[in-house]
Order: sequence, then structure tokens, then C-alpha cells
Amino acid sequence: MAAEIALALAVAIGLTGAVWDVRTRRIPNLLVLPLAVAAVGATVLGADWSVLGSTALHAAIALVVGMLLFAGRLIGAGDAKFYAAAALAIPLDRALPMLGWVALSGLALVALMTIWYRGLKITRNGERQSWTLPYAVPIFCGFLAESWPRLEVVF
Repeated sequence: MAAEIALALAVAIGLTGAVWDVRTRRIPNLLVLPLAVAAVGATVLGADWSVLGSTALHAAIALVVGMLLFAGRLIGAGDAKFYAAAALAIPLDRALPMLGWVALSGLALVALMTIWYRGLKITRNGERQSWTLPYAVPIFCGFLAESWPRLEVVF
């Protein structure tokens, strides 16, 4: 039960990060670190140490890929760190399903935001204002989708 509580805490922190990103378009390290700690706690309390190696590898791969995407200016550094912190609770064999949920949620978010922002104001130079995507929302959705089977015990 302790593992499920730690995972529920990680999910709550993840939700906070998603809301924070929607409101400010930033994900503070003060949320990423507790998410990582809660995710590691959920892993350590809920499985043997070999699973921790699998989740750590998932997080390391996610962080490297995320930093490459950040270097290409495709995502923010906070998004990369947020995904890596959440990955500490998801074993490597569940990485592709999590990424699939993130991508699907991201596509839905892009569609919604495109509809929402289609009426953006025209700036002085005749261009439309730009908008950014709060990618912590789809990351949270992917994390929740992969965590949910283990959370059913709590709820």
C-alpha cells in the first residue's frame, strides 16, 4: 500500500506540474524534484531493485532525448525534466506505451489549442501572435495512463 500512496503522490505532483505549465508555460524544478523522489519511492516500495534499474534507464533515455529536443527548440527543458522524473515510476518495457499516450494526448491538445487560438489577434507587423504548447499536460496524461492500473488499489 505504501507504493501506491507514493505513486498517488507522484500523480498529484504531476497534475500540479501540468496545471502550472498551463498557467505559466513553465515547469519549476521545485516540482520536478519532488515528482522524481515520489516516483522513485513508488518504484522502490512496490518492486524489487531490478525494476529501479529499468525505471532509471527509462528516465535516462527520456532525459537525453528530451535534451536533444530542447536543443532543437522543439520542447522546453522543463518538459524534458518533467518527463524524465515521471519515467522514474514507469519501467522501460512500458516506455513506448507511455510515449504513445503522451503523443496521443499531445495531438488532442494541439487540436484543441488550434481551435481555441484560431482567432489570435494580428500584431502591428501583420502577423498573428504565436502560442506555446503546455506539454506537461500530455506528459501527465501519459504518466497517468501508465500509472492507473497500480493506482486502482488506492481508489
